[in-house]
Amino acid sequence: MGTGRAMIRRIDRPPDGHTSTDRHRTEPVTTATIQVHLDPDHLALTLGERATVEVEVFNASSIVDEFRVELIGPEVDPIRPEWVTAQPARLPLFPNASGVVTLTLDVPAASQLLAGRHIIGVRVSSTSDPSTAYVEELPVVVNSQPAISVHLEPQMASGHRWVEVDAVVRNLGNVPLLVRLSASDPASLIRYELSRTEVDLPADAEERVPIILRARRPLIGTGTIRPYVVAATVEDRADEVGAEQQPYVEGARAEGQWHQLPVISGRILTIAGAILPMIAIVVAALILRPQPAPVDLTGPIGFGVAGTVESVDVRVGQTVLAGERLASLHRTDALVALDTAQLDLRRAIVDLEGIKTAKVVGDAESLLTGSENLPPTEFLEALGEQLLDTANNALSVSSTALTGLSEALSIYCAGAANPGAACANPSYPLGPDITAALATEAATNPAAKAVIDANGNYRAANTTLQSVTTLLDQVRQLVEANGGTVTEGPDDASAAELAAALSEQDQQAQAEYELALLEAQTQIAAAQLACRAAVQNVGRTVLRAPVDSIIRSIDIAAGVELEGDAPAITLERVDGRAFHAPPGQRPPSLQDLPEGVSCPGSIEELQQMDSGGTGTTAGGTTGGAAGGGGSGGAIPK
Repeated sequence: MGTGRAMIRRIDRPPDGHTSTDRHRTEPVTTATIQVHLDPDHLALTLGERATVEVEVFNASSIVDEFRVELIGPEVDPIRPEWVTAQPARLPLFPNASGVVTLTLDVPAASQLLAGRHIIGVRVSSTSDPSTAYVEELPVVVNSQPAISVHLEPQMASGHRWVEVDAVVRNLGNVPLLVRLSASDPASLIRYELSRTEVDLPADAEERVPIILRARRPLIGTGTIRPYVVAATVEDRADEVGAEQQPYVEGARAEGQWHQLPVISGRILTIAGAILPMIAIVVAALILRPQPAPVDLTGPIGFGVAGTVESVDVRVGQTVLAGERLASLHRTDALVALDTAQLDLRRAIVDLEGIKTAKVVGDAESLLTGSENLPPTEFLEALGEQLLDTANNALSVSSTALTGLSEALSIYCAGAANPGAACANPSYPLGPDITAALATEAATNPAAKAVIDANGNYRAANTTLQSVTTLLDQVRQLVEANGGTVTEGPDDASAAELAAALSEQDQQAQAEYELALLEAQTQIAAAQLACRAAVQNVGRTVLRAPVDSIIRSIDIAAGVELEGDAPAITLERVDGRAFHAPPGQRPPSLQDLPEGVSCPGSIEELQQMDSGGTGTTAGGTTGGAAGGGGSGGAIPK
């Protein structure tokens, strides 16, 4: 589309003595047969707005004639006929008479007619003699309408120390523009290298500006999402084409993300964290799996677990069937060991959840105190939503730890010769006087030590709960002070910004956190293994005949203390086949295993076990906890 004065073809020139300048005066311009007057004699045109011109036509001929008025030109990107309406479409005139035709010009906003000065023609022609016509020039100034768009290619980039993206800038307006580019990110951790910071863009033109992003790589983890923004400010260059500049032009911005890969992939730690518990579970399965009944058995056979003989149920020479009870041990010690293993597993699970919660609290505190200016309300709402979820989880963890403390105390009180203040309706957590008394017994009484450990576990969980609820109240007050609320879910943009901000942390701290998680998961796997072994040992307190046999000798008596591998009874197979001692630990019978006992591996399984009332203790306590200082319910929104 051209700019400036366009060439207009003339039909039937005006008489000698009339110049182009004469035609722009206010008095009528004539030919031998036509006189024309324009009102106004120039136009200021804004795309998308209507403009009108009144054309006064005088019939200087000696006949009745009819005239047609239309707009023509410029030669480049001319005015389209559908944009122009003439009213009336044809103007009949008697000789020496005049009339007015109103031309209405509707140029669409999307037409992209270039800003600046143009010359169009008003053509008046006779319908009776088409060779008789006159064209009058009409100066038009098209006002500038600047507009711009910016987008990034790719919008999500992936790289290590640096990455290159293109900012694609397009002029959507009808005037040349000067575009100035800049880039920034919320944490100011990225360095930007723009190939150009200023771009001259003609109308309907597009430019690609390469940008290199650099930042320090994270040491360990799954990578860091670094959000950034490329902003474009615009200067109207309408004066270059003879139009008036716009005082303000709205800029544009494009949001992108850079997934920066770490030096050491966090998948290694994740895989290790997943493999170690699996290895522990496989080892446990190999150790604890029921052994197939051996083809050849011979005595002596034993319980496979240490304890005190409670009863001997057979006599020498007696014939017994496979699975028949031969003898038993007191189950108390085995049940206490099982309770201790379950408490150890509970503490390991609570410790893992405490590490996760403390990490969220630490990250949130750093976000609130790391800048002089508070984040926007939408960002704080997203942070509040996450803290609300974390607080509810911390409440559940505290309740689980309280259950563990209650069970540990029940076991201790059931076996205590002289129950003290700890067993007389205590409040939780236990006070310093009670814990001091228990500490004196801990060296010789495992149940007392278990109570001290469980009390410390509950106290730590309660402290974590108080920290996250205090921080939640602080964020809620900040949000409500700005008219927001944390009961509504954050929008996708705020949630993404929060996730990116939480990922910006010290590399060493992140590595230490991931290693702490791995260590806690390993402790849970080891505690699960010990718990399952304790379940099996409870079942081994009953000795049953592995095959149909005859009792040849009895090597035990009620009240005798046995080692784990001590022989108990010698058998002879009734079919006369030779005996061979079964390898490995003796698998217990399913009917001798404690009912309803499980060894959970996560906080969800532990809560399900507590709510279902499963779990057996030597003191007879099952499931939930009682006493002051308990936790329950949910954090209110």
